[in-house]
Amino acid sequence: MDQFQGRTAVVTGAASGIGRALSLRCADEGMSVVLADIDEAGLEETRQLCVDRGARSIVVPTDVSKFEAVQALADAARAEFEQIHLVFNNAGVMVGGCAWERSAADWEWVLGVNLFGCIHGARVFLPILIEQSQPGHMVNTASVGGLLTGPFLASYIVSKHAVVGLSEVLYHELVAMQVEVGISCLCPGAVATGIAESERIRPADKGAPSPLGSESERAFVQGVGEGIGAGMPPDELARHAFDGIREGRFWIFPDPMYKQGFEARAQSILSGLNPLQTINIDPAS
Repeated sequence: MDQFQGRTAVVTGAASGIGRALSLRCADEGMSVVLADIDEAGLEETRQLCVDRGARSIVVPTDVSKFEAVQALADAARAEFEQIHLVFNNAGVMVGGCAWERSAADWEWVLGVNLFGCIHGARVFLPILIEQSQPGHMVNTASVGGLLTGPFLASYIVSKHAVVGLSEVLYHELVAMQVEVGISCLCPGAVATGIAESERIRPADKGAPSPLGSESERAFVQGVGEGIGAGMPPDELARHAFDGIREGRFWIFPDPMYKQGFEARAQSILSGLNPLQTINIDPAS
C-alpha cells in the first residue's frame, strides 16, 4: 500500500504516545482517521490535532481487550467512512516486576490489551480489508521486547513475543490467500511515551498494581522510565512506520541499534547456550 490520500485509517491507542503520532501522520498523509482508546480526554485532544491538520476524524472509545468493543469500533468506522484501508493495532500497556509476583489481574490486563488487542483487531478488520478487494494494510505494534528478553517485564515481553508470532502467521496466511492486503510488525525500541506510567489508565476491575518486592525491581522500573523518557520522538517513529508500509516491509525496526541484540540472541539459541540478557536494565548505562 503506497497511496494514502483520501483513504481511512483506524488507530488504537490513539490518545497519546505512538498512537497519537501515527494518527497525526495519517492526517498529514491526507487520510481520514478513526481514533480508538479508553482515554476519552486524550482521544479528543488527538482528534482536534487531526482536525487542525485538515483531516476528517472521529473518536470511538474502545477497550481493545474486548472483542465486542473492537467490532463496535469497526462498525462505527464503516458507518462514518464506508471503507477502511489501514489499521494500526497499537494499544499497549506495561507492568514491571518479578514474573511470579505479578497478580493474575496484572497478567490479564497486559495480555488483554497488548495481545488480544491485536487478535481482536485481526479477527475484526482483516475480513473487512480482504473483502474490499483493494490495497489495504495492517500494522501490529510489537516491540524489541518481542525479540529480546530480560528480567522484570514478563507480561510485557510475553505479550510482545506473541504479537510477533501472530503477525508472522498472518503474513503467511495473507500471502497464501493472494490478497491485496499487507501486514507489518512494528518493533520500536525506546520511544518517548507514557507507557511506563500505564497504571494511570488501569481499569478499576483489574485491581491495584502488585507491589515491587525487591530493590532490583525498583531500580529496573526506574531505569525503564528513564530510558523511555529519553527515547525516540513518537513522530520520528511514525515516519519510520509509514516508510515501512510504503515499501511493503513486514519487519519495521525504527532503531537499528537493537539488531545486535537480535543477532546475539539468535546465536545463543543456535549454539545451545543459556539465555543472554539482551535487554539492558542498568539505569546508569
